[in-house]
Formats: sequence, C-alpha cells, structure tokens
Amino acid sequence: MIIKEINDIRHINLHLHTRASDGAFTVEQIIRHSKRIGLDLISITDHDTADAYTRLPVSVAPLRILPGMEISSMHQGHDVHILAYGCDFDNQGLKELSAMYLEGRRSRAIKMISLLAELGMNITIEEVTSMAGARELIVRPHIAQVLIQKGYVQTKNEAFDKYIGNFKPAFVPKPELSVSNVIKVIHQAGGFAVIAHPGKLVDQAYISEFIAFGIDGLEVWHPDHYQFQVENYIDIAQRNGLFMTAGSDFHGEGTEIALSDMVPASEIILESVRKLYKEYQCRSN
Repeated sequence: MIIKEINDIRHINLHLHTRASDGAFTVEQIIRHSKRIGLDLISITDHDTADAYTRLPVSVAPLRILPGMEISSMHQGHDVHILAYGCDFDNQGLKELSAMYLEGRRSRAIKMISLLAELGMNITIEEVTSMAGARELIVRPHIAQVLIQKGYVQTKNEAFDKYIGNFKPAFVPKPELSVSNVIKVIHQAGGFAVIAHPGKLVDQAYISEFIAFGIDGLEVWHPDHYQFQVENYIDIAQRNGLFMTAGSDFHGEGTEIALSDMVPASEIILESVRKLYKEYQCRSN
C-alpha cells in the first residue's frame, strides 16, 4: 500500500510561498489550488519560517505534503538559499534560527527605510509590516510593495534594480548563518538540506563545496533554469548520490494563481522525489 502511494506521486511542486513570508496567497488557497490542478505532492517553503504549517486544514487528502521551509544563508559574501525538507519544526535549534531571522529582518527593514528616506522616499515600518504575515516576517518584496503603492516605483523589479536589490543605494544585508551551519541545523532537526535554484549561485563551483559540507540534494528543475542546467544538475546529483527536487518558487504575484505552476518534472526527478518522500515518512514514523 505504501509502495503504491509513493508510486502515485507524479505531479509535484516542492517550492511554494504563502503569506507567512512573501507569497500573495493563504495556505488554504494554496491547498485548494494544488488539489484543483491535480498535484500529488507539494511543499510550502516560506522564507525562514514554518508558520504556514500551523494553518494547514485538518485534512488535505488526497494531496500529500512534504514539510519544508527556505532558509537563508551566506557563502563568501553571497546569498544562498537552502530548502529544508522534512524537519521537526519543534527542534530548538531550528526555532532559534527562525527567531533570529525574524528579528534580523525587522532591524534590517528599519535601516533600509532610513536609507530610502535619505533618497526622498518616505515610508514607515508600519506600512511595511502591514504587507507581511501575522508574524510580521519582513522580506524586501514587502518594502517594494509599499514603494509601488506610494508611487515611488512602478514595479517590484524597478524597486530592486534601483534601490533595494543587492548592493543598491538602500540595500542592507540581513544577518545570516553560513551554509555549513544552516546544513547542520537542518540535519539536527532531522531534515534534508537541498540547495534552492542552484542556477542563481554567483559561482557554480560553490556546488562542490556544498557537497563537501554535506548537502542532501539540489533543486534540479526551477523556472529560471535552462534545460542544459537541468541536465547538468541531474548529472551532478547522480554522480554524488544527491536527491533531486523540482519547484516553481511560486509567490502568486498578480490577481490569480496561475495554472502554469504545474512543474514539468522528468521521471528521473520524480523517482528521486519519491525516494525523498519515502525517507521522510520512514524518519517521521
């Protein structure tokens, strides 16, 4: 019965965001939409928080959920995002990491708002937190939303390109742990550490270093990856015994949830995801 259940996993999306971080939709909306388009397995991976999992409906069947979150980290001065799958969200180390990022993001936002004021753009921390979820986990897109509302920019991309993107005039780095330390926290919480959208890494050579640190997998398919990159990441994963995942990095921008968020994962990727989900079930039972 378990084998049949695992083999039934054919339609997946293991990288989804909700209002708990910088997504546009609630957990309930994501669940309804996932069922409507026929997904078998999803993971809600909000930035540095697992709050979405406190808001899950009593039953999500026949949909299956692999618990997840997307954790920020730093390597040689550059952002690296790590997808943490199957963690015990009550783990003390993971809770402390999440709390550190929550406070760090608020302090960072206050500093960025001050820099924006020096540039003639006056917004308040209250306006920014109103864009965030109930836990007020602030990410830069929330600042961009306020800038758009007040007419300072036309789009989120303009806000990032001109003012709040990395190393732009109003940019302030957030406090982050190293990749190796984040991997340790994930493993201590019983989870799997998967490098998110490796195609966005500043240097592809980082992947070999992350493998040495003990990563468990790569997000092989991502909408920003070219096909040659997907094939390269599959090769790297197979040669190094890593799990392969796929996700749309869905945030729900716009007025409707797009049907395009059905992820075109190949059978090779699906087979790896089935193994990952089976291992998660074995660990959690």
